[in-house]
Order: sequence, then structure tokens, then C-alpha cells
Amino acid sequence: MKWTNNKTILITGATNGIGKAAAIKFAESAKSIAFTYRNEELAEDLKNEMQKINPNLSINSFVCDFSVQDSIRECADKIKNDLKAIDLLINNAGVVNTEYSETIDGIENTFAVNHLGYFLFTNLLLDLVKKESESRIINVSSAAHHFVKGMQWDDINYKDDFKMGLKAYGQSKLGNILFTKQLAKKLQKDGVTVNAIHPGGVNTSLGNQNNSLLGRVLKIILKPFFRSPLKGANTIIYLAEIDCLSITGAYWVDGRVAKTSHYSKNEAEAEKLWRLSEKLVNQEFEI
Repeated sequence: MKWTNNKTILITGATNGIGKAAAIKFAESAKSIAFTYRNEELAEDLKNEMQKINPNLSINSFVCDFSVQDSIRECADKIKNDLKAIDLLINNAGVVNTEYSETIDGIENTFAVNHLGYFLFTNLLLDLVKKESESRIINVSSAAHHFVKGMQWDDINYKDDFKMGLKAYGQSKLGNILFTKQLAKKLQKDGVTVNAIHPGGVNTSLGNQNNSLLGRVLKIILKPFFRSPLKGANTIIYLAEIDCLSITGAYWVDGRVAKTSHYSKNEAEAEKLWRLSEKLVNQEFEI
């Protein structure tokens, strides 16, 4: 029996790519699937696809812009109002930027969406996650965390060294791993597992927000090396469906625990990122 049977699953950024592939797969066995979206038309398409697979599936969708903290808070409030508990939370919403921009909150867009989005959204919903025994959190990270040697504390926005955005993206994915390890430690007493995954290069709409010529050319060049969204979602599906999951705080690639950078194992740096994240979202979370 799959662990997802009769479970409530929440996926961020589920209207395309690996998020959509995972949602469609989970529709076969889950009791309830909730997801966040930005594009209403794509959200309706996903609902229809899942309903065809499982007419009895309960589906909830919530609009959310992960670059705007107020939007994340409003979304979390609606979720807490509509859902009684969350068995599985999958943080998948993300961006790749080749040009520098800041959010309305004054934070570089890549870091705001990819790291702070996970951090704020998850912490706001932890009470729902902890309501179920043996609940799970999966954070979509990337091997791109190797692009950087560590967090750039003196310029977290990469404002002075953004270039093509590769280091900013790598830092945001390193942030996912540090967050995963720190949250896993904090939730161990509650029986909640927290793991990060690398989906591989996936041919998705991630990066479509970049209109630069360089961004478009890079995607064309790399396209032959991309995996399908379903293959990219395989490790998410594995961690969700495996009946007994005792491992927490790990980084997974192709269904196996993999090594992360030396820096990502530094607990003091993980705690430092946690405190900085609290400062940037203007809220402390004691777990």
C-alpha cells in the first residue's frame, strides 16, 4: 500500500513541470490534494486532469505569489481555514532569473521565492503539518547548490555580483538544504520528516519569466539534456509513497540519499540563515 493512500497533500507551484507531474500521480491514491497557483487557467486544467483520474478526489486550490510575503500570508490563512491537517507538504514553487530584480519587500527575487517562500510558507502551516502523525515535508532543491561555496552574508541579494544569476540561484538552493536540515532537527520530536531533493534538469516552464536573449538561448541549448517532468518528480513520488520513511534532514537524488556540499552540513550556518530569514519576513518562529 502506498503511504499517500487517503492522505492530504499540499503542493506549491503545481500547475506545471514536476509539481504537476507529482500532483497527477498522487491523484491516483490521495484523499485530498491542495495546491498553489498563479495562473488560474492552468489551475483549472490541473483540476480537470486530476478529477478525471479520481472523481472522488477532494481538490483545493489557492492563488499565491511567492515573491510577495503578504500573498504568502494570505494564502496560508486560507489554507488553515479550508484544511484540517496536512500529511505531506511539497515545497516546489521556484524561479530562475537571469536578470536582477527585487520584490516589493526589497529582496532579490530568486532568494525571495526559492528560499524565503519555502521558509515562510512552511512555518505558517506547521500546526497543520504537526496535526498528523508521521507527516512529511519535501523541499525541491538542486545540485546547483554547488554553484556557491557558501551563503553570501554581506550581500545576500547578490546585488553587486548578479551577472547571469547562477550564483544567486545556487545560493537559494543551498538555502533550501540548510533550511531542510535545520527544520528536520527542530521537528524530530514531533515525528515529522523533512527532506530535500534534486530533480535533475527538467524541461519545464521554470525560467520562462526571463525574457533576455541569453536566457532563451541557454534553454534552447540545454533542452536536449532535460528530463521529462515525471522523471524529475520521481524522487518526490518515491519519498511520498514509501510506506516507512525514517530518514530526515537528507538530500536525495534519483531515489537515494546523496552527498551535499561541505558547507551545507554546517549547523551554525543553518541557524544563522534561520535567524536572517526570520528578520527578512519580520516574524520569529519558535518550534
